[in-house]
Amino acid sequence: MSVRLDKVQATYNGNIESIIATVDLKNGAAITIGGLVDGHREAVIGATPTDVTIDEVLLVASPEIVYDSRKHNIHDFINIKNKPLRGYHYTIGDTVTVTDDMLDGTSVKNQYLIPVNGSSKLKAAADLSDGTRFAAKVLEKVKLYGEPATRYKVVKV
Repeated sequence: MSVRLDKVQATYNGNIESIIATVDLKNGAAITIGGLVDGHREAVIGATPTDVTIDEVLLVASPEIVYDSRKHNIHDFINIKNKPLRGYHYTIGDTVTVTDDMLDGTSVKNQYLIPVNGSSKLKAAADLSDGTRFAAKVLEKVKLYGEPATRYKVVKV
């Protein structure tokens, strides 16, 4: 549902992509770049990972703008397909908090989150034996906008 960029180097050095996905995506999703978008100078195609051993994983984190708070709240925010969204390139040491609905499985402090082929959610893992290019270590369990959430630190990119 939501994401908080606690300490992300891309917010300071501008390592951000303009991405267009063919499906609706929630903030906190893990995606890869699937190539350039025809007719756009800088936009790239957002895709789910197909080979987590080599694919670079990016974080979806667009500004969560709710235009009418009487009808919607921040939990309703979604990145609409075929519209530009923000994708952040991870750097080792980045810390991010995501609501637990954006994870596959139950995250555990001092264990890991890894990408999964064909999914835009990171998966909870006890160790790093899966050989993925990307991995994050779970720092703590918290609340984000009142929802259960996980704060993690990137350890592999």
